Amino acid sequence: MKKTLFLFLTCLFFFRTFGQVSNGKVNSLVAAENYFSGMAGRKGIKKAFLQVSDENTLIFRPGPVNAQKYFKDQAPDNGQLSWEPVWAKISKSGDWGFTTGPYIYRSAENPEQAYYGEYVSVWKMNSKGIWKLAIDIGMSHPKPLAQPKLLFVDPTSSRYYLPRSKARLQQREDVILTSDKLLSAVLEQYKVNAYHAFFTDEARLLFPGFEPLIGKEKITNFLQAQQFQISTEPLAANRAHGSDLAYTYGTASITQKGITKPYHYVRIWEIQDNADWNVILEIFSPAKSN
Repeated sequence: MKKTLFLFLTCLFFFRTFGQVSNGKVNSLVAAENYFSGMAGRKGIKKAFLQVSDENTLIFRPGPVNAQKYFKDQAPDNGQLSWEPVWAKISKSGDWGFTTGPYIYRSAENPEQAYYGEYVSVWKMNSKGIWKLAIDIGMSHPKPLAQPKLLFVDPTSSRYYLPRSKARLQQREDVILTSDKLLSAVLEQYKVNAYHAFFTDEARLLFPGFEPLIGKEKITNFLQAQQFQISTEPLAANRAHGSDLAYTYGTASITQKGITKPYHYVRIWEIQDNADWNVILEIFSPAKSN
């Protein structure tokens, strides 16, 4: 009887977590995101977030809040939320990665009305080898016109050096925060031209009300056409152990035609062959007005 119970509990644990286990490859990261989305469809949004989050998970509602504390106090949302990853990258350390893609939300009160947008998820592997959500942020836009192309990227190498001292690890994160502060300063002085210096050629911009913009040239043309004046202030940074990917998040003020609105942002950074850190993904999400 004890052996049967043990086998049952072992299988139960396996089926609850297999979709979240990291194998060091991007396919496990994509599987974790699909597991998360599938659970939201089966069990509801609240249970899905509680399942994949831990005590450090941040979600933007609209500002950054602790996911477990937020959903603990929330009544279940009976609406249907579904999403799928279309772009994903994983660090060479195999324990840090991100995905992004489209979502659709239908409320329980009016299921025929669909709301569309894009999400960004950053994931970290815990001590048990399980993917846990680190950051969740999204923005809305009209129903997309084009079908996105899938791009799931494994690192070209798995070799990396991991410092052991807390001081050295903190220094590594300080480099990313300093890079974001520098981008913020250049934005103040040179406006959207700063994107030419800090964004990669294939970077993506997720801006509310618009479908994803892919490519630095498209991004800068869009920002100039919209006559945006962007001011950002970074709050925190985190860097993969593989030292090839990182994120920053903070607050932003964007002025258009004399009207300034508050936003939150998340930037995904990637180290380049010349050892410079550049932005490969930026998402803005509306903040609560004061």
